[in-house]
Amino acid sequence: MIAAIILLAAMGSQVTPGPVDRRAALDSLIAAEREFSRASEEKGIREAFLTWLAPDAIVFRPGPTEGLPIYEKMDAADPAVLTWEPEFAEIAGSGEMGYTTGPYQLRPDRGSPPTVFGHYVTVWKKQPDGGWKVFLDIGVQHERPSPPGSVVEVFMRQPGGDVGKLSPEALKEEGRAVGGAMMKFIQEIGIGGYRRALAGFAASDIRIFRTGRLPFPGGSTIRELVPRSDGRDASPGRRNGSEVQSRSRFQVRLALSGDLAIVYGTSDRPHVGSGPAKSAFLEIWRKDASDVWRICLDIQLPVPAEKADTRRTYPERTLGSGGSEARRSGPEESF
Repeated sequence: MIAAIILLAAMGSQVTPGPVDRRAALDSLIAAEREFSRASEEKGIREAFLTWLAPDAIVFRPGPTEGLPIYEKMDAADPAVLTWEPEFAEIAGSGEMGYTTGPYQLRPDRGSPPTVFGHYVTVWKKQPDGGWKVFLDIGVQHERPSPPGSVVEVFMRQPGGDVGKLSPEALKEEGRAVGGAMMKFIQEIGIGGYRRALAGFAASDIRIFRTGRLPFPGGSTIRELVPRSDGRDASPGRRNGSEVQSRSRFQVRLALSGDLAIVYGTSDRPHVGSGPAKSAFLEIWRKDASDVWRICLDIQLPVPAEKADTRRTYPERTLGSGGSEARRSGPEESF
């Protein structure tokens, strides 16, 4: 049995009237990500995140929590230098929501070589003034890439066909479809494990992120990065036919064009065969040419039973610890 709470909200109403120049919107999104990293390198982590996070931004510690209070408490004199660069970007057809992902590195101070490496995922949304702000920030840490290299060109997935802003009724219907797909995905995890479930819902170019592993796109990553037994219930009670309850709490945020959605939250799966009993996650869903919702990005972070001290913390793209459940704000609907 799965007990789930789904909270639905549109990403916002800041959409340029008339046709959207998607290439220009995508270029501006990538430029914003690069400016964000440049601000972090030049002005420090705290000031960069306080400048670029949206008022309702979510960061992972490792569970989803309000972003601005995290960085308001950060020491402004911290000498650490965090930099990153986008290697992949995608934007919704309506042009007000998109995301980027790529490698990051952290140096203890400006005179030291990098000591921490990983990949980040940033979800962006447009503000009333037309500028981009970070709505969600998450990441994983892994070993130093060999060779580290630099991103030569950002791969950009262009939305297909003409997609406009949906009516409130149509948007609500798509939100329910995404929520229903996510509930079915969670059910399939309990039945056959995370790997099998993900294979059934994944887009062909899915990107999977796991702590300690270098990500790479494509369906083969499911077998490479997700253990066969992850998420499967191996408890004696389950083998004897009794039910074991897992709980997932998540929110759905949908682009106004109804073709891209993010789902984020926490999951508590007791008695699993392997993998974390508690985890935080982000799933990015894309509506394909057949009008079927598919997962194009999957990231999961283990949530420790004991919350660590967060007085000295870095962005989740460096795997800071501690956390809390997501704040509920804005226009939402319970399912």
